[in-house]
Amino acid sequence: MFQMTNDEDEKATRNRYIPEIIEGDMDSIRPEVKLFYSSQGSKISDKSHNQETTDLHKCISRIHHHTPDHEKANLCVLVTGALGGRFDHEAANINVLYLFSDMRIVLLSDDCLIRLLPRTHRHELYIESSVEGPHCGLFPVGAPSTSTTTTGLKWNLSESKMRFGSMISTSNIVQSAKVTVQSDADLLWTISLRKPDLKSS
Repeated sequence: MFQMTNDEDEKATRNRYIPEIIEGDMDSIRPEVKLFYSSQGSKISDKSHNQETTDLHKCISRIHHHTPDHEKANLCVLVTGALGGRFDHEAANINVLYLFSDMRIVLLSDDCLIRLLPRTHRHELYIESSVEGPHCGLFPVGAPSTSTTTTGLKWNLSESKMRFGSMISTSNIVQSAKVTVQSDADLLWTISLRKPDLKSS
């Protein structure tokens, strides 16, 4: 959060953004951090008894459970720190997108964002060119795609087949403010992020 704000120091950032709930198995939280947020009124939801799901899965499950069905389509969950570490953790976080495909969840890293495009919709992606792009990619998860069509990319797909072990769309280029995607498979959409100097005045 400190890198995403114009706060003077990390302590000011920490004091400004107090979570309502901290949920997980608590195996990596430092005792002083837990004590600080408890003293600030954050609820600590210790799920250490459940080792069959990841911390992200636990958090998204809570949000999913407490959000009425009619509001899920309008909800967007931004997840920072979900990418760029151990690959098994990244894969588990990507799996959460697939497990909760009725929610719009965006995984953010320093370099890119990833989201799931369920096969049940025709997707219109509006590109914020000041922070997104130009590089992007699409690849199927769960099952191969026998037909994927796009607009707004340098190398558009036209009823293209995609699967692991064959062609997937990587290192493509966004060329429009709107990209459309229609597929018979669930797809992961990834797009690079620009790195503005957030600390400059």
